[in-house]
Amino acid sequence: MLKSSWLHVKELSKSYGKVDALAPCSFSLEKGEILGLLGESGSGKTTLLRLLGGFEMPRGGSMWLNGVVMNDKGVFVSPEKRNIGIVFQDYALFPHLTVAKNIAFGLKSPNTVEQLLQVVGLEGYQDRKPDEISGGQQQRVAIARALAASPDLLLLDEPFSNIDESMKFSFRRELHEILKKAGTTAIFVTHDTRDALDLGDKVMVIQDGHQVQLGQPEDIYQKPRSPYVAQLLGPINNLSPQSCVRAEHTMISAEGAPNAVVLRSIFQGSVYHVHVRTDEGKNWIASSSEDWLADTPATVSYAVENILTFSP
Repeated sequence: MLKSSWLHVKELSKSYGKVDALAPCSFSLEKGEILGLLGESGSGKTTLLRLLGGFEMPRGGSMWLNGVVMNDKGVFVSPEKRNIGIVFQDYALFPHLTVAKNIAFGLKSPNTVEQLLQVVGLEGYQDRKPDEISGGQQQRVAIARALAASPDLLLLDEPFSNIDESMKFSFRRELHEILKKAGTTAIFVTHDTRDALDLGDKVMVIQDGHQVQLGQPEDIYQKPRSPYVAQLLGPINNLSPQSCVRAEHTMISAEGAPNAVVLRSIFQGSVYHVHVRTDEGKNWIASSSEDWLADTPATVSYAVENILTFSP
């Protein structure tokens, strides 16, 4: 990694007393790239976000943004001087101000409020108050307000946590379009794999305070480095401690010699997840286009090329 990258982070870490909240973490982003921080609750994602924003003092490591050092030995730039935009989970809009005045608050960019309203798709909403628009529209106002400052980096903490599940897909697409149109480098925190894979140019998986894998969404999904990463991105069937096959690549059939019995079948929209118990006593999940009745004998199988293997 080179400091010529738009964002360069090297060995950034954090501890609270004797507890390590974040082990040394390193990565870089080019201008306009979007990084998703993916992991379970308490994994260290938000700690990393707060370190990047300058809200926490790191234990060690360095951070450079747009050629300027933010953290290093003897150097710590305060949050208000980092030119980093933040979009919080609750959006933190001023309830007494209109959409336009919320966006214009602290405006220092050459962009006009009208231009920002166009960027986030809220033309015609400038005179409404936050309680007069939907949660998704409030999110866009918060993003527009953050973009108004022309930040070198935009941080988003669980940006889809307040969005209805049925609306998440369209909002992910909208947010991606907004960030790309603005050319904004962004990092977002999520525990939802669909958010990370759909929105991120890169994905970083964090487990128990450790950066366990960083790469493009396709690489994270197709070449997970550990069973934890593989299972985080969808149900898997363990073949051994160092190998597995995804449920979507596990087939179930009424043909051939039965080697499993169906426990239950769960409708997932486009497919059924069929839970079975194999003759070896393992509980597996197979994908099927058809529903299966409990206690039905079945044959489960998988192709060798779909086996995922991990180094010891």
